[in-house]
Amino acid sequence: MILFGKDRPQDVKDIYNVCSVMRGYDYYVHMLAEKCYGMFDFEGTPDSLPGEEIERRLILHGYAIIFNHPKFGLVTSPGSLYGEDKYYLPTGATYSQVALGSGDLKIGVNCVVIYNSQIDMREPRGLSDLIARYARMLADCDSSIANMMINSRQQKMGSATTPTAAKALDEALTKIYAGAPATINVSTLMDLVQTIDWSDTTRSGDNIDKLLTSKQKIYSDFLQEIGVKSAFEKRERLLTDEVRADDQLLTINTADMLKYRKIGVELVNDMFGTDITVSHNAAYYYKGGANNDTE
Repeated sequence: MILFGKDRPQDVKDIYNVCSVMRGYDYYVHMLAEKCYGMFDFEGTPDSLPGEEIERRLILHGYAIIFNHPKFGLVTSPGSLYGEDKYYLPTGATYSQVALGSGDLKIGVNCVVIYNSQIDMREPRGLSDLIARYARMLADCDSSIANMMINSRQQKMGSATTPTAAKALDEALTKIYAGAPATINVSTLMDLVQTIDWSDTTRSGDNIDKLLTSKQKIYSDFLQEIGVKSAFEKRERLLTDEVRADDQLLTINTADMLKYRKIGVELVNDMFGTDITVSHNAAYYYKGGANNDTE
């Protein structure tokens, strides 16, 4: 989309449609996923295995398959898990990718699977459901807010009984909005039109404020889900113990994810002789709270 210059949209129907829930959903999926991608840092990965590729698969799918490719070296690839051991955990993995080709691997023999969390060992989803749920709620908020703002522009709506009367009314209103005087034929127009209440600006303002507060709370809840402290809540209203409990919850939310990344990385190091480490991104620490890098 061109935002500036002569190629920018020339009509309101061509500009970004905030009222579209689908458009908003795509926007928030992109934005919320980006927030999740920065949670953990991988160090010591070979050039063929970027840490961000591991993290992307963990966030979106719940697991990352690591194996040694005959041409490209140590890599990760989109793939599927299959088989069951005595605890119903997968025993094999398949991969398929344009450059890497496809293949069948045995977990613990020629590949390692890193999991996003403990629950992902049984039901691998990563944070995809979390991102999708909050993206939908935020998109709904934006659509409702935008529609209310549009409707609040006009308190009265004209209603005409004939197309000719409707056209004459639109032309008169266009002149008035532009600051020009408008003259109409009372006998042919005014008897054919009436005005109806379209929006209550006072109520619309209140509802917009409530929706904005709800949107902020929804986004704050998402950040808390991924271990980020939000300043949205009025902290002075909470008791000291409540604040501490809330801070502890933030640590717990990401401690399990860090634990299973470390377990997976150790397995990779043991099998392939690497020296990879993983830690929680310092930018996601709650200042003054517990260090999420401890187990």
